[in-house]
Amino acid sequence: MAHKTVLNTIRSSDAYQELLADLRDGVALPGLGLSRSARLPILAALQQDLAVPVILLTHRADRALTQLDELGFWAPEALRQHFPEPNPLFYESASWGAVVRRERMKALTGLAAYHLPGIPKPARTPLLVAPVRAVMARTLPRRDFLLNTRMLKLGKVIPIDQLVRRWVDIGYQPCDIVVEPGQFSRRGGILDIWPPVSAFPVRLEFFGDEIDTLRNFNPATQRTIENLKSIMISPAREYLPGKTEGISWLEEGRELNEFDLPRLHPAPASLLDYLPRNALVFIDDLESLANAASDI
Repeated sequence: MAHKTVLNTIRSSDAYQELLADLRDGVALPGLGLSRSARLPILAALQQDLAVPVILLTHRADRALTQLDELGFWAPEALRQHFPEPNPLFYESASWGAVVRRERMKALTGLAAYHLPGIPKPARTPLLVAPVRAVMARTLPRRDFLLNTRMLKLGKVIPIDQLVRRWVDIGYQPCDIVVEPGQFSRRGGILDIWPPVSAFPVRLEFFGDEIDTLRNFNPATQRTIENLKSIMISPAREYLPGKTEGISWLEEGRELNEFDLPRLHPAPASLLDYLPRNALVFIDDLESLANAASDI
């Protein structure tokens, strides 16, 4: 493969090996001054060699998408993810788009797994690309995210009503049939839920209050794809609707949306708070990014 030939050539250079050694030792590095054509292959090589989560910050949304597309060539095996910026600006009281919400929650959930004891880490280390406005937009504080993430296992005993109330509190939308991530449905002793990080919805069948079967299924055919032993249920939104009890500022009849994040969760938090300690942050162009952040 052409990309492997280029990456192997990069790895054979003394400068790259020195850079790799410095990063492994945790040395703080100034700007590398790389030309645009060299940035992504070197980033891809480092991500493979260090096997740690990597985030690439860009100054604009279109630049992030271009970089993500090019990384498909340089790092085809990596878990490439886009962390998009919200559709509305921070002062606009409007809900974020479904695709934006889903992609952001996938990224946050994958990184949260690095902080949860007993939760398996992602099989592939994530390689995230994000524009600066996406990182500047507030999100659910990591502590709240972790406290409201649960692992459900086969054989666990839990009242169905309690489980349903909890899912509503962490942002899942009740519906008749689950058709997209962030939804759940109940039919007697059967619960369907689609966590944002899962490729397919999950069906839980209960015997009394015990989880008797656990499997994911195709939402179009309703056929089982795979039997599971456990499933991680993380928040479905970047705010927790369950925190609204007793809040006086919520007008009657108005639904919450991401605009309310700073009032629901006053402690500021961003994607960077979810990164594990050994993660790498690359800035595509520092001057352009600083200017974009200043404009915002």
